[in-house]
Amino acid sequence: MEHLQGILLREYTSFQVGGKAKDLYIPHSAEELGELLKRFHEEERSFYVLGKGSNLLISDEGLEEPVILIRENLSGITFTPSGEEAVFTALAGTSLFELAKFAEEKGYTGMEALSGIPGTVGGAVKMNAGAYNREIKDIFQSGSFFRKNGERMDLDLGQMDFSYRHSAVEDDMVCLSASFLLQKGEAASIREKMEDYTTRRAEKQPLEMPSAGSTFKRPEGDYASRLIEQAGLRGFSLNHAGVSEKHCGFVVNLGGASAENIYSLIQEVIRIVKEKEGVQLEPEVKLWGKF
Repeated sequence: MEHLQGILLREYTSFQVGGKAKDLYIPHSAEELGELLKRFHEEERSFYVLGKGSNLLISDEGLEEPVILIRENLSGITFTPSGEEAVFTALAGTSLFELAKFAEEKGYTGMEALSGIPGTVGGAVKMNAGAYNREIKDIFQSGSFFRKNGERMDLDLGQMDFSYRHSAVEDDMVCLSASFLLQKGEAASIREKMEDYTTRRAEKQPLEMPSAGSTFKRPEGDYASRLIEQAGLRGFSLNHAGVSEKHCGFVVNLGGASAENIYSLIQEVIRIVKEKEGVQLEPEVKLWGKF
């Protein structure tokens, strides 16, 4: 177990902003993670779990609560084939791209649309991440989790309560691993789909700029990007933060923005869209710390 103090969290988030973590813990096994959670529970300490930091805005003031890092330190994939399908089990710190690439190499389809989401398996399961009309729930079979007291529990698909950007995984639970059911496919077709989704993302999303992906949840019956553009906010900027010219659903760090700058821009977009379009947008990005 590594324990680091005073670490700048901007180094761990895709927005490239955020203050210092008073305590950053890096477990290297399920046992270390479980023991850490038990200790926090006994000490009545709340905590944050940080993966790729790709759907997250952390306060400039940093975090007093301990942060548990789960990415390469708890990653890895196994698979069990059975006829025309196979179960792929990935530790929570495994990236979705790694999992999709592994499945492609083994000749199994189902991960292609999710391959470009820049997050970990654990984060994707918690929020039922999705892209191109495909969501984690469509391939999820079961998962292994820690309760906040360090006890292990398993949940199957029927227990996960998946809906749009939601699951039964609460903030004080920690995903350890998840299993996904994929179907046998043709290698060339799988590779072609992966390349197609990669090209589409590059053409339509500002991947070259620091952002947290889609900043706003999809309002019922509409799209946040359409409403933002309709409100005249394409390219709108304040204090080094802006609405992407390429995709109005993305708020980006134009260079040198603080977390407060980005938060203020998000709130201003919400206010203007409500005023002009009559729809209340809701951030998809998680907020950690004081704003």
